[in-house]
Amino acid sequence: MFKSLVYSLITKGTVALINFFILVISSRYLGVSSRGEISVFILNITVIQIINEVYTGYSIVHFIPKFNFKKVLMYGICSTFVFCSLSNLVIGFLEKQVQGYAWIGYLVSLLVILNTFNCVLILARQNIRTYNFLSFIQPLLLLLGIVVYTFILHKDTFEAFVYPLLFSFILAFVISTFVVSGFFKKNSPVQFSFKSILTSGLVFQAATLMFIFVNRWSYYLLPDIAGIGLYASASSVMEALLIIVNAISPVLLARIANEGDTLKSADLALVLAKASLIFSLFGVVIIYLLPESFFIFVLGEGFSGIRQLMLLYAPGILMVSLFSPISYYFTAIGRQKIVLLCYCTGFFSTLLLAPIFIAKYNTAGAALNANIAYLLIAVAICSCFVGTSKLSFSRFFSFGTDYRNLKKMFSSKTPGT
Repeated sequence: MFKSLVYSLITKGTVALINFFILVISSRYLGVSSRGEISVFILNITVIQIINEVYTGYSIVHFIPKFNFKKVLMYGICSTFVFCSLSNLVIGFLEKQVQGYAWIGYLVSLLVILNTFNCVLILARQNIRTYNFLSFIQPLLLLLGIVVYTFILHKDTFEAFVYPLLFSFILAFVISTFVVSGFFKKNSPVQFSFKSILTSGLVFQAATLMFIFVNRWSYYLLPDIAGIGLYASASSVMEALLIIVNAISPVLLARIANEGDTLKSADLALVLAKASLIFSLFGVVIIYLLPESFFIFVLGEGFSGIRQLMLLYAPGILMVSLFSPISYYFTAIGRQKIVLLCYCTGFFSTLLLAPIFIAKYNTAGAALNANIAYLLIAVAICSCFVGTSKLSFSRFFSFGTDYRNLKKMFSSKTPGT
């Protein structure tokens, strides 16, 4: 398991570093207003993707070895065109799309969903190397495109981000499609159930959408595009501290899915939740020690006040780093409804409190709302975990046991881990 964790951490760490460079260049050379447009544009695509992935998302991995591959693929392509088109029409009707870029928004969202669907199919075939390569190559192509547009073509507007984004997903989609085309040579079952896939995907994606909106819903409520850019940038920097959570999630899911709902699985989730929290706390301390001038130097003059926003958002990030591994535990043992119900607490809190806080405190109100929502989710998930895991109460405070379990886990030579 140690090798899997290290490999995943290196991949996620590299992608996080690339995304940081994208943030720095787009912030420093495109400005805070363009960062606001980028944030709204990406949020729209994320919402469209989550809705569409009721069928094409990661929950389908469970069904691919059991169902006819051609039918899974064709239904996925057809549903993507239907749901993507309808979702873009709704966003356009609500006037939430970046003005003048609706057609590019449609193309990008379509490519993002189709490429992600290909990646899910590749992951289901256990082609981990190709899956990690695709997760790395697209942001790298985006970064190179932004560099070309900014420093060679001297573009300093939203176009310097959106066109490289489009081109990066075109190339990634071509590569992933070429890989998926090779899967038709393999035999697959004749069984297929559209309803089963949708039922599983609906719960998974509903929980994902609620989690995204806990913080991102504020983008639609903040009164000006510059404020959105400032808050989104502060959120992005702080969320980079979740690298441990992002790295351990696929390994944790696979491990617990194989072991089942056991005391050992629950203990593993608890150990990794504590490790994630400690790592994130260490990152928050570093950010606290850095002066405001450092962030303005890196991001640009328009980002004055970003350090204060980051520190306001920090408690929420600590909550996420704690409850995310536990939520993956519930997902791995097939109890996704618990995750959905827990996320509901934060989502409905945001719907109620975000308009009030933002009207009174602007971007600071958005951060305060996120903290309250994440705290409610953390309390709900941890309470469910305490009630179902059968771990002793003292185990939650036994850090010596955590150290021994981590040491044993990292030295594990179990095949496939």
